[in-house]
Amino acid sequence: MRGRGMHAEDGFSLVELLVTIVIVGVTFSALLGGLITTITVSSLHRKQSTADSVARSAAEWIKDSVQTPYANCAGVGAYSLSGLAKPAGYSATIQSVEYWDGVGPVAGAPYSLDPHLGSSCPGSGDKGIQRITIRVTSSDAQASETVQVVKRKVP
Repeated sequence: MRGRGMHAEDGFSLVELLVTIVIVGVTFSALLGGLITTITVSSLHRKQSTADSVARSAAEWIKDSVQTPYANCAGVGAYSLSGLAKPAGYSATIQSVEYWDGVGPVAGAPYSLDPHLGSSCPGSGDKGIQRITIRVTSSDAQASETVQVVKRKVP
């Protein structure tokens, strides 16, 4: 310091300080953005997992022949989910009930139930198989799950 003179000032220039502030600001913004994204995705994943759990519970509720007995030509309102335990902020509803037309498989041929299900009970009466669609939704509508249950009449 002695050789430089009395008025020499050591330190950083204004440009160096501004570049440092910009670099720190960009780094902080990137970290903060990543943190906010992680929190948002985690919250959405938690809501979706809860909706999935409620949907599975509702399916088990409907499948239980003691808790929820089979109802011939049941409409959407025939099966109730009112006793189903749900976390606050989630709703479970029965969206549809479809009825089997009674046409069974042909020996040796592949069989799909889909073309043999209809939205109205067959004229000859209920054939003993119903496909029930259940939908679970969070109160903010960010998460929803749909599950289908095939219920059969137990003799």
